Amino acid sequence: MQDGKSLTDLLGSATEAEIEEFLAGLSDQTLMALPYLFDFWALPHQRAPSGDWATWVIMGGRGAGKTRAGAEWVRQQVEGAEPFEQGRYRRVALVGETLDQVREVMVFGESGIMACSPPDRKPEWQGSRRVLVWPNGAEAWAMSASSPESLRGPQFDCAWADELGKWRRGRECWDMLQFALRLGDNPRTLVTTTPRNIGVLKEILKAEDTAVTHAPTEANKANLAPGFLKKVYTD
Repeated sequence: MQDGKSLTDLLGSATEAEIEEFLAGLSDQTLMALPYLFDFWALPHQRAPSGDWATWVIMGGRGAGKTRAGAEWVRQQVEGAEPFEQGRYRRVALVGETLDQVREVMVFGESGIMACSPPDRKPEWQGSRRVLVWPNGAEAWAMSASSPESLRGPQFDCAWADELGKWRRGRECWDMLQFALRLGDNPRTLVTTTPRNIGVLKEILKAEDTAVTHAPTEANKANLAPGFLKKVYTD
């Protein structure tokens, strides 16, 4: 994208004729895939930073697109070029404040992993195991930050930690997650959270191997209901 703009930004400033010309130049296959090519639509704060980071923190207000960015990042890590090809990572920890929030927001939410996945790459939710399994065999385990001990046994090479600023046992859970990230050569974690003045989050932000992107709610206003925006800015 040009100057850090998403395809949404560019098309939003184009004329109807320019948009029609752009779409006419795409193959049928590309048109079908376009909704699932997040790099085309992502806002700057939703794109993974370059560099050798271990933790990427997306700090944003309500409705800033943090969940969508998290779901799409997980997809990018586990998916290969073809549905059954292996991706960069094979075993992901999905850590939320509670198991219900992992399932209802990170997995099945309107911007969650299931909603973002194309039909040929959509993972299967195995409820009894609380695990998502992709066609290529990659897995994502639902974990509760309210139960840090549950992270003691499993091993992961990748993690998405959502709303870490709200975790009641944030320090314990974060420390246990670091011990669990012991697979592969370069384990990475994405943290999506609203800003909170808590010790563990401040330490993560200060770490040399942490990359940070910021976004206010209005950065994602093109995808939000006007009524929601009005309420956010008048509360």
